[in-house]
Amino acid sequence: MTINNGDGARDRRAGTKKLVIEGVESIAVAVPIEAPILTCYGSLGSYSRTLIKITTNTGVVGWGETSGRYKADIVKRFEPVLLGASPWDSSTIIQRIKNWNYYPYEKPEPLMAAFEMALLDIQGKVAGEPIYRLLGGRAHHQIPVASYLFFRHANAAGQGEIHTIDEAIAFAKDQVSRFGFGAIKLKGGYYAPETDRDLLEALRDTFGRDMKLRLDPQGSWTPVTAIRIGRQLDAIGLEYYEDPCWNAAQMAKVRTSVTTPLATNMCVTQFEDFYPAVALGAVDVVLADLWYWGGIRATMAVDQMCAASGIDLGMHSGAELGIGWAAMLQTAAAMPHLRLAIDCMNLHLADDIIVGGKIEPRDGVVSAPEAPGLGIEIDEAKVAQYTALASSGSANDRFLNPQLADTGRPGWHPQMPSW
Repeated sequence: MTINNGDGARDRRAGTKKLVIEGVESIAVAVPIEAPILTCYGSLGSYSRTLIKITTNTGVVGWGETSGRYKADIVKRFEPVLLGASPWDSSTIIQRIKNWNYYPYEKPEPLMAAFEMALLDIQGKVAGEPIYRLLGGRAHHQIPVASYLFFRHANAAGQGEIHTIDEAIAFAKDQVSRFGFGAIKLKGGYYAPETDRDLLEALRDTFGRDMKLRLDPQGSWTPVTAIRIGRQLDAIGLEYYEDPCWNAAQMAKVRTSVTTPLATNMCVTQFEDFYPAVALGAVDVVLADLWYWGGIRATMAVDQMCAASGIDLGMHSGAELGIGWAAMLQTAAAMPHLRLAIDCMNLHLADDIIVGGKIEPRDGVVSAPEAPGLGIEIDEAKVAQYTALASSGSANDRFLNPQLADTGRPGWHPQMPSW
């Protein structure tokens, strides 16, 4: 993969010129994935994302990304907070976004994360260092990565369908062979709970006791269902059982009845959630997410908080492109208490927007890019290509249009809990 060394040298040559932000741009893109992935909320055929491009008066450019639901008007609302500010004041800028109103209408954390990525990208380029060094240095030279197994519809070419257990096992074998994964997460909740259970049994039989297996029904089961299936899953030996139910109270009820550790990226996603969930005994593992928690430094704080509370720590993945994946890797490299393989939805992409394509695991691990900032270079031609796709409307899916919940079930819509 080609790595960009950034524009830090140009900024250093600028001498004493004060570094300030002079441009903020949002770019809507839609990048197709190999085949539509299935969850309890329906199907997803592309990743709709908003890229954030921050430019300084010295020409240094920083990049961030967030959900495509954060449109240009939302980004523009915060332009006055950034324009003329120093990119070194990233914490102050992020807090102004967090606290702009007591009821923000749009959750601010995903936008905070995107701005902070871009600001830290600038800081790293100016300093000539990768972001993980700005966070205190590398705690992990290699970061274990988990395969993310979804049921899938066939793509437009009629390929990639995973509707049966045999098809899922074949896909998992291919993933393990190509990337050396030592952990597999099944995204459940699309089919009946018994199908998820049977697939996990088949995965255990296929890969043996040393393969770490995980299940995430995405909060789509009632506590009664979660306990009934969870007791059967106990015999399979999962690494963790993620969000079978929606909230901490329901998770706590399940946790008293199963022995498999419970994980979450749904009922503990902000600092206010943490103490109540721990007090209830709801979770054993928190899956930190850069966008849910409000950025890279917030996720570093989650690492410390989990360690102090005796909670295991992983990292959630959710439809990120190469910018977000690089930010996840920079953060994970610096998190001293992160020990579980991190999730990776990025591999489902058919393409990416960074030079060299996707950053892929080898032997089940990946390393944070070493170049300054995020350590990546943006492929401007790819950005233009997928900006055009986004603006065409042909890639709209359930992330942007709730009427398009599932391409395989016209007129269907999710009801929670489903099982």
